[in-house]
Amino acid sequence: MRTKDLLIALIVIALVAVICYGLAVSRPPFQPTPSHPFTSSDVGPSLSGHVVMRVNGEPVTDVEFDAAFRQMPDEMRQQFASEPGKMAFAEQIIRLKLLEQEARKLGLANEPKVAGLLSVERMNVLAAAAAEKLMENPSDEAVRSFYAKNKNQFESVDLSHIVIAYAGSMVAPRNGGKPLSEEEALNKAMLIDQQLKHGADFATLARKVSDDKGTADRGGALGPFSPGMLPPEIESKVLALKVGEISEPLTTRYGIHIFKVTARTSAPMEQVRAGISQQIRQEGIFNQVQAMRRAAKVEFDPKFFPSTRPGGKKPS
Repeated sequence: MRTKDLLIALIVIALVAVICYGLAVSRPPFQPTPSHPFTSSDVGPSLSGHVVMRVNGEPVTDVEFDAAFRQMPDEMRQQFASEPGKMAFAEQIIRLKLLEQEARKLGLANEPKVAGLLSVERMNVLAAAAAEKLMENPSDEAVRSFYAKNKNQFESVDLSHIVIAYAGSMVAPRNGGKPLSEEEALNKAMLIDQQLKHGADFATLARKVSDDKGTADRGGALGPFSPGMLPPEIESKVLALKVGEISEPLTTRYGIHIFKVTARTSAPMEQVRAGISQQIRQEGIFNQVQAMRRAAKVEFDPKFFPSTRPGGKKPS
């Protein structure tokens, strides 16, 4: 297997992260031991990119080096971005290359499990590259249309809340002591809800009865929330409130809440343009892949997939 398959076929890529993390933490004194110098005349078979080092005579190109480097998390890439860091990372590539060479000597690439993993890695990399190639940048008109149709996705609401703790909730009673049962907490929240409906001031009640110490002193003010930030079991109900409206008591793992929407803000289109473009591109590739699937001829082995047999039970 050639070095250009490094991005595709390095089953031990996790070893890079482990070793590099150890280097990043310990940073031991380190002097690289280079092989003999070489020039462009040393380059053997034509490979993609410029040869930056050789391991037992086998070339490693800058394209391959950069591809392996990009596999690391952002934080680790920053730690190894310096010249000493680049040399340290090169040492790890050398070790991986030595293991790859040893695997070839042992014929491991022909073992069924290893061959299957290599095939899946190649499939994943090529599929991702194809998806990237097929995802065209959307037009300005498409971005504007998406923004107009999905404007609620880009709204944030300023919320205040009163929360009553119950036994097992993540919020504890503000004054300590034994928490109420969930039923007792709900009954207490319903009494507070009645007071609010009869004109009681929300901020005043929050300061007086809310068990959330972090917001009680601010009259229950939580700040702005966008779609996806609230617990999913209550989000749709809270985001549907108009400015000034108060929710019914709602139960979450934190406690029993009563929410009030104090303001609504829409993010300008230019601020969310990049996210919209990405979403349109993802939807576009999804639709293309769905079309490919409908047109594809797929044959199943009925022994491996019993549900594909005539009269077999299809998966639900």
